[in-house]
Amino acid sequence: MASRHVTNERPSRVAASSFLADLHGEHREHLLRFTRRLLPGDPHRAEDVVQECMLRAWRHQEQLAAEGVMVRSWLFTVARNLIVDWIRRDKARPVIFGDDDFDLLPGGGADFADEVVSRCVVDEGLARLTPTQRQALEQVYRLDRTRQGAAAVIGVPVGTIKSRVHNATIAMTEALAGHGVTAACW
Repeated sequence: MASRHVTNERPSRVAASSFLADLHGEHREHLLRFTRRLLPGDPHRAEDVVQECMLRAWRHQEQLAAEGVMVRSWLFTVARNLIVDWIRRDKARPVIFGDDDFDLLPGGGADFADEVVSRCVVDEGLARLTPTQRQALEQVYRLDRTRQGAAAVIGVPVGTIKSRVHNATIAMTEALAGHGVTAACW
């Protein structure tokens, strides 16, 4: 591109078209190989980078046509910067799932929103319990211990565990009912 002569006049459409055609013919293949090396496995994005480089070169054709400008170096720098920006943007954005991708998530495609709401309601109900009631429920229901085993671990009489579990069950039932969850929903 060093053979191009520059005037102070604004380039005409024919000159702009010729500039872009020359640029494309001389640099596209080299630029495409470069971008494909930086983006292995994503040839479509490599093509997008090349197109964006050509567009930016067209917008800056007066500067690129100046004497001594290394056009290929400029294109490669722009391509590298575009790729770095896209990679950073992709890392900063959350992964987007399509409708079909939810079957791949844990739970076999069950409604995540309902599960999250249910966990929040249960957590809120557990927060209303006293620490001793939570401890009794954890021993009996989460760790699947008998009331005698829970009493032995906690170090209280069996009757105390039975009472704590009973009162905790009532408190949880009330807390869940406050959110529209009844025993029929369990």
